[in-house]
Amino acid sequence: MEDDPFDSVLNLESQFYDEGYALGVADGTRAGHIEGRIFGLEKGFEKFIEMGKLHGRSVVWANRLPRAQAKTQIPVDVPQDQKKLHPEHGSTSPGSISTSLPPLAANTRLEKHVQTFHALVELESLSTQNREDDVSEFDDRLKRAMGKAKVIERLIGEDSELGAGEEGDGGRVETGDGSIEDISVLHARH
Repeated sequence: MEDDPFDSVLNLESQFYDEGYALGVADGTRAGHIEGRIFGLEKGFEKFIEMGKLHGRSVVWANRLPRAQAKTQIPVDVPQDQKKLHPEHGSTSPGSISTSLPPLAANTRLEKHVQTFHALVELESLSTQNREDDVSEFDDRLKRAMGKAKVIERLIGEDSELGAGEEGDGGRVETGDGSIEDISVLHARH
């Protein structure tokens, strides 16, 4: 039997399928790497923002401890026109006011929690490497720091401003007006 000149035409569909598949795999691999990198950068950025917020809170809480407050009183110069508008500014000393936060109650347990919390969110000791061990250590420290922040909030009686409306409440609405979405009228059975 002679070579049929139409054999190549009969296999044309198979050739185009194989060629398209190979091009799709190559393009998908390239696009997947780019998309994965962008996604990883976004998630890493979100985690570091959260850790930065927690670090800021740890600094504020550490400075509100009674021992830290006794050490740091920062005088601030107040312009003369502001003294006229706010007479309480001129009562501490001429030309300066004290800019301190209200101190936290003296509590050794609270101090230990704040010290541990600050050690967890210390930015200098956090690794920014993209290795499996470093990422899992960062995630573990972030999770433990968020839990420690909740403990400290409950000890000092503050409401959480981090992650408000995300986890825990499931988007439930407490309006107190008796609407269908209002959960404040429901009582849990214990």
